[in-house]
Amino acid sequence: MADKLSVIVIQLDSLNRHFLGAYGNGWVHTPSLSRFAERAVAFEQHYTGSLPCMPARREIWAGVEEFWWRGWGPLEPWDRPLAFLAGQKGIVTQLVTDHYHFFEWGAHSYSYDFGGYEFVRGHEHDNWVTEPVAEVPPWARRMVEVQGEGGLTYLRNVAHLRGEADFFGPRVMASTADWLERNHAHEQFYLHVDCFDVHEPFHVPEPYRSMYTGLPPEGRNPWPRYGRTDDPAMGLTPEDVAWVRAQFAGKLTMVDAWLGRVLDALERHRLWERTCVIVTTDHGHYLGEHGRIGKPGSPLWHTLCHIPLLVWHPGAQPRRVKAVTQTIDLYATVLELLGLEAPEGTHSHSFVPVLGGKDRHRDFAVYGYNNQRVGLSTPEWTLLRDHDPAAAPAYVYSHQVGQLNQRSAGARHRRDFELAGLEAGPFLPGVSTPVWRMPSGAWDVLNLHPPRPDLLYHNPTDPEQEHDLAPERPERVAELEALLRGHMRRLRAPEEQYARLRL
Repeated sequence: MADKLSVIVIQLDSLNRHFLGAYGNGWVHTPSLSRFAERAVAFEQHYTGSLPCMPARREIWAGVEEFWWRGWGPLEPWDRPLAFLAGQKGIVTQLVTDHYHFFEWGAHSYSYDFGGYEFVRGHEHDNWVTEPVAEVPPWARRMVEVQGEGGLTYLRNVAHLRGEADFFGPRVMASTADWLERNHAHEQFYLHVDCFDVHEPFHVPEPYRSMYTGLPPEGRNPWPRYGRTDDPAMGLTPEDVAWVRAQFAGKLTMVDAWLGRVLDALERHRLWERTCVIVTTDHGHYLGEHGRIGKPGSPLWHTLCHIPLLVWHPGAQPRRVKAVTQTIDLYATVLELLGLEAPEGTHSHSFVPVLGGKDRHRDFAVYGYNNQRVGLSTPEWTLLRDHDPAAAPAYVYSHQVGQLNQRSAGARHRRDFELAGLEAGPFLPGVSTPVWRMPSGAWDVLNLHPPRPDLLYHNPTDPEQEHDLAPERPERVAELEALLRGHMRRLRAPEEQYARLRL
């Protein structure tokens, strides 16, 4: 094994593990991922942490379990990002992405420390193309009807697409393979590939569009709103849901085909011998499971939070491991693989010992949305608990006023925010710099209902979480409550969180 390992992290956004052959799927064609899984360590109990997109990325970039203090936002000035620490030691760093949130107001700074980055423009709401759409094509009419201006933004962005190679996932993977062709001779590098696919819109060309369905695209919507599939306001039929699942599968197969080019480049330049490759996602995506679609404000079922993690290490034997790991652990793991140490005070724990044969890592995983819901999973049990908006005020903590939760409230580009109640102080543990504590009623306004009852699931016998055992196992709920309370105490979570979570 090489003295100095390079590291490649490949994230496929919104990847539902039920669609991967490595995790039991038998109908979606992903030969590249299956080829990779055959040589990898497959983690069977890997979980999200802070949700959704940008909170997950701050966990990876900075090793901070942030959802206790804030939601969607930028890196903070005191963070020590992976690329910054690697660059300090002379390691070449590169980001390849079409994840446009990195470049929006309120979620900036993630690309700053990389030695280089490539941004593939145009996905989802990316404010890129301004030419008017002359005519909405038949496949997009329902999408524009449902998504309005957002649908038109996407349509303007993709009007120039002519073939498979022009789509976003293929371009990200082609750019990654090209970077390896030109940079494989570096002694050591950290390459982060953040592919926004298989995120919606689930818009794919042939042959992928009809690969898993005989239903035509006309009258269908590749970009449904988030919510319950049986809600009349959603306008979804069972056929519609089945069609969306087929489009998701088609997009995954398309991305997988182009991922093959990256694996081929690794083979061609014999990089497997000196490179660790990590394939994972930020979170899952409901595609009809539990009667939901998207990432709605639902209980944090495993469809969303139990995610894939496949790791190739030159010195590790391919196998399946049951050690509990989380998104946040990527931070310390990548640093250790690069020969660096995680800064003191971060919440990340390297799972390199698991790659070497250790069978335990964390005793449990904790995950959630800021000021919303939390989940706790041990190897045996999962407890899902709702926040109580009436129990205590909700706050977010950051150096940047007004950048948090405006997007969550549905006002993506607002600059107006409520100044009343702002307070500055040393509110963050381990951070001497004063930060703003800001009232954040966005989710409390959107969730006026009383907190939903606890949900308790026995993971080994009920992996799809269909049978709630909370009413009949109160003693087990109390045990998991105690684990959650202890975890919060160790992190020094804000005091209002205990009241809101009835702890």
